[in-house]
Amino acid sequence: MTLTQLQVFVAAAKAGSFTRAAEEIGFTQSAVSQMIQTLEKELGVSLFQRSRSGITPTSIGERMLAHARDILNITSCMTEEANVARGITSGTLRIASIPSVASRFLPGLLGSFRKRFPAVDIMLLEGDSDEISNWLHSSVVDIAFTVLPDKEMQTLPLLQDEMMVILPDTHPLKDSQTLRFSEIAERCFIMPKDGCIRKMLQENHINPTVTFEVREVYTILTMVQEYIGVTIMPELYMPPVIPKVVAIPLSPPITREVMLAVRNWQSISPLTAEFAVHSQQYVKGMELTRQTN
Repeated sequence: MTLTQLQVFVAAAKAGSFTRAAEEIGFTQSAVSQMIQTLEKELGVSLFQRSRSGITPTSIGERMLAHARDILNITSCMTEEANVARGITSGTLRIASIPSVASRFLPGLLGSFRKRFPAVDIMLLEGDSDEISNWLHSSVVDIAFTVLPDKEMQTLPLLQDEMMVILPDTHPLKDSQTLRFSEIAERCFIMPKDGCIRKMLQENHINPTVTFEVREVYTILTMVQEYIGVTIMPELYMPPVIPKVVAIPLSPPITREVMLAVRNWQSISPLTAEFAVHSQQYVKGMELTRQTN
């Protein structure tokens, strides 16, 4: 069994096809197929189910895939540590994020990190909390920004994200310092299609009569602008430039904690550790800028 075989195995599982995997990693299709067959022979199990539409991992193949990713991660960590010792910082950093973080401050954070480490390749996946937990468990990503981490994950608090009531900027309550849910309870409610938000509202005994359920934030804000309804969403959901709406803090306040999550802080690569520290420093800088403005 070789590292190349494991790399081909992971690539084939991701691509869902030996042909597409070969194109992505620069091998011939026959070479990819032969390496998978050799690996299956060495392990004594079938790793993939083959069909005309492509390939999918078998049950044992899924478990072997997790082990293969772990082995490749360990070898990547070894390479990174050796590079650090030689004064070279390079490698691949795989990040997952919930949408609000990915759209609001992650671009600036990644940009500043890349300026420090231009040789680092960054891969970003966007998903909900359940998807992120699965990606961390299966070693698809190295580190993640999330709000509802799996209990088995190890986390680092990053920032507080406050829930806001969103109204048209000509609404009679637009100048309120805070708003209670009872003040908007009779309005048509637009629920963001995000299980985390619904769960947070329910945990705080806020159960609006949902008229619409919408995934896209800009669509929700435009609907609010047109007096179709009101909504409650985390502050981080708000884009830098918004339609003609106002965001007013909910009273009593409801906040969610955005966290960095990994499988185990003791086993992360030097590059992942550097990114975690950089993320903390970047967020502190954001908060200081906000306080001075």
